[in-house]
Amino acid sequence: MMPARDFAILAATLGLTLSTAAAAAPAIDSPVPYIVRPGDTLIGFAAAYLRNPRDYLSVQRANQIRRPKALKIGSTLLIDPNLLKSTPIDARFSAVSGPVDLETNGAKAPARAGMVLVEGQRIITGPGGFATFEMADDSRVTLPSNTSLRIERMRQILLNNAPQRVFHMDQGRGVISATPNPNPSGRFEVRTPVSISAVRGTEFRVGQDPTGAKAQTEVLKGAVAVDLASAATSGPPVPAGFGVSATPAGVSAPVALLPAPKLGAGGQRQGDKIVAFAVEPVTGAALYRLALSRDAGFVEIFAEKDSATPAAAFGEIANGTYFVRLTALDGGGLEGLPADYSFDRDLDVLEPGAAPSAQTSGKHRNFLFRWSAAGDGVRSFRFQLFAGTDAASPIVDQPGLSEPQLTLTDLPPGTYGWRVSAVRFKGGTFSEKVGPMQTLQIGQ
Repeated sequence: MMPARDFAILAATLGLTLSTAAAAAPAIDSPVPYIVRPGDTLIGFAAAYLRNPRDYLSVQRANQIRRPKALKIGSTLLIDPNLLKSTPIDARFSAVSGPVDLETNGAKAPARAGMVLVEGQRIITGPGGFATFEMADDSRVTLPSNTSLRIERMRQILLNNAPQRVFHMDQGRGVISATPNPNPSGRFEVRTPVSISAVRGTEFRVGQDPTGAKAQTEVLKGAVAVDLASAATSGPPVPAGFGVSATPAGVSAPVALLPAPKLGAGGQRQGDKIVAFAVEPVTGAALYRLALSRDAGFVEIFAEKDSATPAAAFGEIANGTYFVRLTALDGGGLEGLPADYSFDRDLDVLEPGAAPSAQTSGKHRNFLFRWSAAGDGVRSFRFQLFAGTDAASPIVDQPGLSEPQLTLTDLPPGTYGWRVSAVRFKGGTFSEKVGPMQTLQIGQ
């Protein structure tokens, strides 16, 4: 174990904010140091920096000061941060999708983009719910489905202009992008029932299982100090590209994250009814995670799937340009490095209808063929009917149909094959889609 002094020096070099630790769980707020300057008095200090000027008595007792009007220049006072004046850090939802609640004083209300967030509130994402909030310095927290995060501290202390941002994740996961802050007293921490992840500027993920017995931290950029919530010592910071797991027994050694997966062929053009992706397999992957977003920064995530196989389907999605993020999870549950791809959703579906049945009209038997097409643009259809399964020479070849149907009369008994193709005109260009061959048996 690295000596505490050496670890502190290394952490300062890396720009980390270390969480203080005691024999029990450390307090959310650590004392704020203040170096006495010429002319300072406790009463003058209290008037300038304390929320209640009479709290100078608490500062006097905590620092064992006998003469409040004769402070020793250069000495250090330790101030309870809860006594200090502060201003709230502006934070707002930048994206909300699906069921997301904002809990304030025990009362829940649906969250929506643009809502202001304050200390003490809890963000709860339900199944299929996603939320992202951003702070004034462009730091960002993105929460996927089934996550609960409480805002413990989100304030700027006037005494030292130090931002204090402390979040508690009860369960679920979060992706955090913390903008670097040069103030050595600034704090950015994500706490779980098991662990504390503390940084000053980096990008990382934190996850907490529903039982509260295991937490995981994966570092994408920078470095993160990860401690047990009840630890008295700290290990070295976790570097980028590595992750750790924390249980009440301790924090694991850093594990290299799995590499970013590659998107399979055809994934960036999505024209079928179901949006589906194939992923090139990653050695060591136990699970694959795919997330869909409306923006390249993955602020507005709207769907996510975990799959034991390197593939996932998302159902129907409106036309547009979207983004998919791919990650692979190892057997211990650590999520690997991400790969982001854009994809175009342009629905272009051609589906045959039910097999036609004969409808008698006078002495004739009419066979109605139907099919369906979906997606933007103007289409014309071509119908082909083949004798047997030989698709070389159609016995009926009817192009230029404007409606998705055609009636044929008095077809002889036998086996037939039929198919439809569609020519679509959209955006000044033509494209063709050929439907599958269908088999039809016609009896006497």
